[in-house]
Amino acid sequence: MHEEKIALVRRQIEALAAAVASRNIRHVWVVACGGSLATLDPFRYILTAETDKVSAAAVNAAEFAAEPPKGLGEDCLVVLNSQSGTTAETVRAAQLAKERGALTAAYTTAPESPLEQAVDFPIYYYDDPVNPYPLLLSIFPEVYQTVFALLDVWEGTKRLPIMETAMENLEEVCGRATASFKPEALEFAANHRTEPIIYTVSAGLDRCIAYILTNCSFMESVWRHSSPLHAGELFHGACEAIDKETAVVAFLGIGPWRSVEERAVKFLQRVTDKLTVLDAAALDLTGIPAEVQDIVAPLVLHAIASDYCLRLSQRLGH
Repeated sequence: MHEEKIALVRRQIEALAAAVASRNIRHVWVVACGGSLATLDPFRYILTAETDKVSAAAVNAAEFAAEPPKGLGEDCLVVLNSQSGTTAETVRAAQLAKERGALTAAYTTAPESPLEQAVDFPIYYYDDPVNPYPLLLSIFPEVYQTVFALLDVWEGTKRLPIMETAMENLEEVCGRATASFKPEALEFAANHRTEPIIYTVSAGLDRCIAYILTNCSFMESVWRHSSPLHAGELFHGACEAIDKETAVVAFLGIGPWRSVEERAVKFLQRVTDKLTVLDAAALDLTGIPAEVQDIVAPLVLHAIASDYCLRLSQRLGH
């Protein structure tokens, strides 16, 4: 069954890539709300870093619908995401984009949902805690594979198989990482069970996983105040609110943005006694091709951060 679903998703990505190849796409908008938007942010980041054939931007679906981009039209690709396929703002944004002539695609777990019916190309991901699906069929791996399929179109490359290999091996890599960091996760839960607020600090491609840790894990799931701080912006105001009693989770990637995060971590090490650092340099990334390890590492950090919050929820009984 999983093989059939994996094959279906690959056909859906291929169909979108073929449609993109047949049109003169000049701009990509990724549009959603909350964690659904955060999981699309690699689209924006990777396209901006890897190609000059298109520009890319991410925007909240409600804002997109309220104030559509002036240039929205036939040379645009709008990619949306809603797990339920019923998020009203996202459905409206999809309808608007299609009305303006844009090519539209959407990720969703819900076939025949309003969002699926509103777009040209649906791509299904899966989320069933009772009968869990392989990580390969979840949202982040599908986004990464789609981005590389489109890069092959625009750049004339053949890099999708490399990313497919990375995503096929991601579940094993994440399993090793969470097992390795389990003692630290348990210690984090014990030490942070009474913290009223926990900041997250990140830069670059780590920003999407820091946002998810803040908004979807700490705030939505365990009801703790949190705010995602940009590592570079930390020094332009936010640093004044941090003292030795401030709890912070900071990310360190292995991509070009690491230097920005390192500066923030060095500062935080001096000013707070409650700093947790999740460092991609400490990960065993065996199974991930070397040329994409920097952009895949955030997904492994995401798995670790999610486990940290899970252990905290167990401590809280919530």
